[in-house]
Amino acid sequence: MSTKEMKEVYWLRVIACLSVVLTHAVSKVIADFSLSGDLRVVYRTLQMILLYGTPMFVLISTIVMTHAYKENIPKGFLLKRVKYILIPYLVMATFYASDKYYRYNWTFIDFTKELGYNFIGQWHGYFVLIIFQFYMLHFLFVKYMHRFKASHVLFVTFLISVGYWGSFYFYFIDYVNHSSYLTLFFSRIVFIGWLFYYVVAYYCGRNYDRLIEMLNRNWKLIGFGSVVSLGLVQYIYHSGMLMRVTSARFDMVPYTIMLFLLFFFFVSKVKRIPGWVISFSGYSYGIYLLHPFIQNVVSRMVHIPESAEFSYMIVQYTAGVVVPIVIITLLSKLPFGAFIIGKIRTRKKVFRGSEKAKAA
Repeated sequence: MSTKEMKEVYWLRVIACLSVVLTHAVSKVIADFSLSGDLRVVYRTLQMILLYGTPMFVLISTIVMTHAYKENIPKGFLLKRVKYILIPYLVMATFYASDKYYRYNWTFIDFTKELGYNFIGQWHGYFVLIIFQFYMLHFLFVKYMHRFKASHVLFVTFLISVGYWGSFYFYFIDYVNHSSYLTLFFSRIVFIGWLFYYVVAYYCGRNYDRLIEMLNRNWKLIGFGSVVSLGLVQYIYHSGMLMRVTSARFDMVPYTIMLFLLFFFFVSKVKRIPGWVISFSGYSYGIYLLHPFIQNVVSRMVHIPESAEFSYMIVQYTAGVVVPIVIITLLSKLPFGAFIIGKIRTRKKVFRGSEKAKAA
């Protein structure tokens, strides 16, 4: 296990979490307001900019794992993640199905169908299933990947991920007659489309010092790449080539990777991590799970004039961050709270763990 902590990941979790909440706040504006053509384009553009949030969570989870466990994986690795990541995923998937059952006066059969769809990732928590596939994949990578050149692996997996999503969106998904849940499941949940993210994070995590050196040498090029790749995302969407608003898009792959590296470079320059960043990072998983429910409640309860869509977005954004933190704080005091919203890592625990690593 690596003894050098990547403190950048605390910042990155905050960035990814806030981006996801803002993405869904924008979605609420688009859904709840009759936006004019130009104004709708503005909000869609902002939404497309922010879609890196979920894949960035995938990158963060993988880079932490590959940095900590470069050569072998300790006993209890999967069990711990099942307890504090997968079980909260299942609990919240059940909660969201129950919420629809109550609000829409569904039958029990409707509820069980929705629950089944949620369990296989047809809700916003789907990234958890992707991460667990990477946990399993990591057992193979630590054993066999040293036999291949990193450049070859990166090139091949890039083609696989981009080609996988490109083929689904242009050939297999029927927008007119509505695709089956099984088709949508394969287009988003199966790890193949996300494989390049894993490989990039794998090599970054294993070679942390070299990563920092590379970022220091090439940060301007990475910044330029971020702008160009964002331009490509916006062109493909606004031209009508691919109008599906999801982070599981082939054009999001280079954009997310470039932005991840750029963010990593900037936060690596911050010498001291503020306490609020570590605390917020610990709440990020719970916020991710809870914020859409809070935003749905706000959507039903808060009535803002049609001309005040920006204020509405701010209300949705603020509520999507603050209310889940309050709920998480209360639930964490229960003996079983960690099995509902995940385990909160506090500032005290973080630094205690760092000191143990240094002593070892």
